[in-house]
Order: sequence, then structure tokens, then C-alpha cells
Amino acid sequence: MTHALDCTVRRALARDTMLGLAHDAEQAMIIVRKEDHVAGMLDNEQELLQTAVDRYLIQSKTRRRWPTGEVDHDWSFRSSGHANAATILRFCDHLGRPLPSAPAIEGLYEAALAELRPTDGSVRDPSAEVTITYRLVRSLRAAGRPAEALALSATLDREFFNGSGAETRAGDVDFETGACLLALGQAGQVHSALGELTQTYWESTEARHYSTRHRHGFILALADQATDHTQDAVTRMAQALEHLVEYRIADTRHDVYELSLTLTLAELSALSADGNERAVVLAERALGIAERVRGRWGVISRARTPLSAAFRRVYGDVALLASRLRGPEAAEIGLRVCLAAKQTGLAAQMRAEASLLPTQLQGLVDEVLRAEQVTPLDPSADAEAVRRQRDEQEQRLAELHRRIEKRVNPILAELTLPTPTNLTALLRAVGDRHALDFAALPDTLAEEANWFRTLTSPGGGVFFEPFDPGDDLARYVDGRRGRNPGAELDLHLGAPDWHRLGVDILPGELRHRLAAAVDEPLELVVSAHRELCLLPWAALMVDTSGTRLVSRAVLTQTPVLTCLSDAPPPPVSGPALVRLVSRAEQGASIEQERLAWGLGKPEDGRVPLSLRTLDGQSLDLRHSPRISAALRNRADYGLIHITTHGSGHGLEQHLLLPEEIATAGRLSAGYALALHWPESTLMVSCQVGAVTNVEDTEPVGLVVAVLTGGGRCVAAAIEEVANLPAGRMAARLVELIRRPGVRLDHALRLAQLSFTHEPVANWALFNAYVR
Repeated sequence: MTHALDCTVRRALARDTMLGLAHDAEQAMIIVRKEDHVAGMLDNEQELLQTAVDRYLIQSKTRRRWPTGEVDHDWSFRSSGHANAATILRFCDHLGRPLPSAPAIEGLYEAALAELRPTDGSVRDPSAEVTITYRLVRSLRAAGRPAEALALSATLDREFFNGSGAETRAGDVDFETGACLLALGQAGQVHSALGELTQTYWESTEARHYSTRHRHGFILALADQATDHTQDAVTRMAQALEHLVEYRIADTRHDVYELSLTLTLAELSALSADGNERAVVLAERALGIAERVRGRWGVISRARTPLSAAFRRVYGDVALLASRLRGPEAAEIGLRVCLAAKQTGLAAQMRAEASLLPTQLQGLVDEVLRAEQVTPLDPSADAEAVRRQRDEQEQRLAELHRRIEKRVNPILAELTLPTPTNLTALLRAVGDRHALDFAALPDTLAEEANWFRTLTSPGGGVFFEPFDPGDDLARYVDGRRGRNPGAELDLHLGAPDWHRLGVDILPGELRHRLAAAVDEPLELVVSAHRELCLLPWAALMVDTSGTRLVSRAVLTQTPVLTCLSDAPPPPVSGPALVRLVSRAEQGASIEQERLAWGLGKPEDGRVPLSLRTLDGQSLDLRHSPRISAALRNRADYGLIHITTHGSGHGLEQHLLLPEEIATAGRLSAGYALALHWPESTLMVSCQVGAVTNVEDTEPVGLVVAVLTGGGRCVAAAIEEVANLPAGRMAARLVELIRRPGVRLDHALRLAQLSFTHEPVANWALFNAYVR
């Protein structure tokens, strides 16, 4: 009788395979980073993986000339070269990111074994033979060839392991044997094939003390679940986890074992009616282990690398589990895991694009990257040495984080050296505001992302749930991405159903609170993700009568909630730096903004950088009339208003400012990172307010650079806005912020409300960003 595997079993097997391959690939890359100077300098993990494979393939061909009669001593070198190349290739292939021009993976494992088995029938290194054979079995199964993998594992009796020095691998091979039977639909045969070993080997020999005995129990538990014996599966798996904790070794391989087993047990516990509390505890434990492993491997969640992709899938599994659990603790786990997946590691991207950075930041970036690097310990290092190294690195990183926070600001510290989320501190920073966090995460079984949203409310309440963003969002995003840049602007943005979008995207709890916010708007900070970053949030409708979201909420955006400071932005203060690049300088229509500031009309049409008080007085500039000069050192400016054209993405995103001769008439995000920005910034420039916030790219650009450089609130447009409406909006903003005690985000809301009778493109494309 064949058994179709349920989702829980398929997910557990896929995740365990992915994590095991990730661990072994990482161990192979540690050797390369340690011994290859060029590889040690690479920040792009895909390049490092390819470099490692190339190096190992060269190593596999090593064949020095030995004197006549001398034994060829290079067999070990060749064998490990074949095996390590195969492991890295299988990991990349399993993640759907195969490296180009890769040789047959199983052929490499077989070549590695051939080097260990001379023609006289002896085995040169029994321990390596056991390990490589196990990896070959796993590779065959991972490649969708479970029958071949099962046939090979059937040849490995206990004598194969005895005296090898790798006796503990018997547990891994037992797991593979059971996993092959499950893949073949023969769940009922797993106990027949392995059950006898429980008493004859795992309980009655020295193997009862092996940490890998848990692998035998793990696969039997998955077989129980596959045959609809969930309670038996939970009991057996709990015993396996208890054994692992008691006998585990302090290394990353056992971290991976514990992560795989703990998360699966949490998922199984969630299936039973009385298992919610246990599942919550286990889910939190699994998230902690994942963060520990990710930190030790130096993996950045938000990167285009196989290891990063693997951890995003683990985070996606945890988020799925949390969304099925009940209670506030489960909701907090959901928020924590989504924030972990969105954490950044900006330092590596900065070093990769060092030419775009001013010199004063390059030293800081190098210091961060040096602090993140760990000298690999010898595999035989004891638990105390591993713990001591981990503690020392954590202390170095914490001290550097505090120094950056003090010398620059918290957002740069969080972007370059992200720390595990402290929910208490986060909720304190949110304060009296509502916060809405979105994350789209893949899971172990599918590349297609699952969407999650978290609402936090004043008082610390956390609401976490999965949701479907709906077809209307997909159509809207397709329309915006597919538009012809040279075509006339669509002032109605494709005329989507704004109410449908509001219903699909905003949580019901939030819509209920917005409905009651008639007299006083809610303060709502949004951390969007992926295509939600393209949405003009102000235009969403919260009810069938056409009430816009902006009428019920003061809307602000932030790249990641962990970047929030302890308070909303302060009221705009002066003096204000004003730079309006006019048509005479190939800029924009600035007349309305010029009049709003009370600036005279110059004969040549050019409006150079000026310094104004909020009540309209002109002040003398004490430096060159360039923004880069004005902001080079800390000054008492309260506001900067820039109107010009802008373009680009990432650190190359820029504003066109003709006077910035040293940087070819551009002020880039990379350069802006080193400037000292005032608390309030108004940038009237197309698209520079579009913060790219996707799962595998850092959310860096001009907005983030300004916030990093000291800004507390930035108002900017996420798309191209027609000149006259943009000028009207900016002029209205200026009129409002020149009044005493007005915050920039409040002024943006009031300005947008002034124009809601116009097409949405004229007012809804402006966002206010905060830190």
C-alpha cells in the first residue's frame, strides 16, 4: 500500500535536506575562505560558491610526481576535492540556483570514493568513506532518485560503520533509508526496515549514547505521521529531541539537527487540539536556533545567495506555523520572524560598491566587515572553545553597534549590524502609533511567497495573520511596471478599485479602528514589502462611501520597523535650506514653491541654494552654495527643501544638482550617506521616494541615506508626478510647515487632503518616511 505524504512530512523532509546540505556546503566554503586569499575577499556569495567549486575541481586533479616506489599521497586531496565540489553543487541545485557548467554531481561523489578504495580491496580512510557514501545517498534522494539511494543504503550494514571513526553516521543513513521509503510512498515499510535496529543497535550497544540516535527516532516519527498516527509521531519526536539535547555536541551540525527537529516537532504539536502551547514554545526555540546559526554563518537574510534563500525558507516555515497558532505569544513570534527575514546587512553591499561611498564611510564599513568575520575553529574544538569564540564575537559586534549608534545614529547601526529583534524595545518605539508590517516569504515547499501582516497597536497589542493581497494589487502593479516611460502620465493610475485594495490589504482590526477615527486620525506607520512599496497608500479607501485612508490616518513609512526611534518626528523647525533647480538649469517648474518661500524672481531664472527662516527672512550662507558643503558638518538647520530631477536605484540613486561639480552634477545616495541631514527633508523629485524593499535586495536609496544621516522625516514621491501638480503640492506643504509646531508628516496629510478632489496621481504618490 502506498501513502501520499501529507504537507507536514514533505515539509520536514525538504527542510531537513536543505539545512543539511547548507551546513555541509558552508563547511566546505570555510576551508576555501581560510586558505584562499582571493576567496576571502569576495562578498558575493554566488561568486564565492563558484570560486570554491573551481578550486575543489582543480584540487581533485592534483597528481604530483612521486619517486619510483613511493606511494601516491595525493589521494586524500583529490577525494576531498571531488566530494566538496559535489556537496556545494548539490546544495545550489537543491535551492534552484545551479552553478553554470557543473559536472555530474553523483559522478563526483563516486570519484571521491574511488580515490579511497585502491585496487587491493582496502580502504584508505574508512571515516571519509562513510561520510561520502552517506552524502551520495542523500544526493541521490535530493535529485529525485530515491530508489537508487535506497538500493545503496541497503548495502550499508552496521559493519560498514564499525571501526570507521564515523560510527555516528549510522543515524544519518537510517534517516536517509526511511526518507527514501517515504518518497517512494512506502511509509508502512519504514518501521519494518528500521524498527528492529531500535532494540538491537540503538538501545543495546554503545550507539545509545550517540547524538545521532535522534535521527533514527526522527524518521520513525515522520513515518508515524505519514500513516496518520500523529500522537505517536509527537511522542517519538519529543523523545528524539530530548536525546539530542542531552548528547549533542556544540557545533553547527548539531545546531542544524536541533533546528530541523525542533521546528518539525512544533509543526506536529500544532496539529493536535491541545498542542498549541507546546507548539508556541517550540516555535520560539526554533527561531532562536535559526538566528544563532545564521549569525555564526554570517548569513544576511536579505541577499541574493543560496544560504540566504535557505534561511528565508526556514523563516517562511516559522511564519506559517505562527499564523496557525493561537495567542499573543504566537503573534509576537510571527512578527519577530518577519522582521528577521527583512533585516539588512548593508555593510557588505557598501563594500561591494565602495567607489560610490565617500572616504569617511569606507573605514567604518571595513571595520564592520572585519568584526563579522570569524576565524574558523578546528573541527575538533571542544564546546567551551566554541562558546568562548561566540561570546567574544558577540561582544565585539555589540560594542561596535553601540559606537555606530552613538557616533552616527541608530538607523545606520541597525542597517549595518542588525541585531535580533527586541520586541519590548520595538513596541516602546512604536508608542502611541499603530504599526503595520508586511512580509512576503517563501517556504520550504514552494518558491511562491506567502504574505503575512502584523498590526501593533498602542498599548502593545500584536495581531499577526497570513493574507492574500488579491488580484487587484497584481493588476495594479503590472500596470505600473508595464507603463511606457515616454507616454503621457495616467493621472488615475489605471483606475483600480481602491476600496477593494483597502479591504484586501488592510487588516480587519485596523479597518474597524479607522472607521471610529472620525474626529482624530490614527498615527499609522507602515513597513511595506515587495510590490506593496509601489502602492499609493493615501489613496486606499476604508469603506464603501469612498473615505480615503489619508482622511483617517497620519501615514508614515519606514523600511524596517526595527529602524524606528522612540518618538514620532518633531515639528519642522528652521532655518531651512532651499534649493530649487529651475527650468533654466534643466530642472522643474518651481514658481509656486519659489513664491511659497517668498523668494524673489532672479533675472537668469536660477534659484541658488538659500537659507531662510520659517517666517520668511533670508540668512547668509557661511559656506559654498552647495548642499554637499552645507551638510558636510553638523549644523542647526531644521529643514531642507530640494526640487530637481532625480533618477537611479540603490546607492546610485541621485538628485541632479548642477553646482555639485566634484560629483558630475549629481548628489548620490552613496554620497548622501556621509552628510548630516536636518530633521525634516522635502524632496520634490520623481521616484526618489520609491524605497525598494524586496526580499533579496537592501532597501537603500536617497530616502534611507537621508534617514541614516540624521533625518527624522522625509517627504518624497514614489513615482513621476506632473510638474504643476507636484509644484502645487510642494507649495502647499511649504505654507503648512512655515506655521509654528507643524510636523512634516502632518503637513503632507493636510496637503493631500487639500487635493483629494483631483486625480490620485496629483496627490497620492507622495510618502512620508520616518525612522
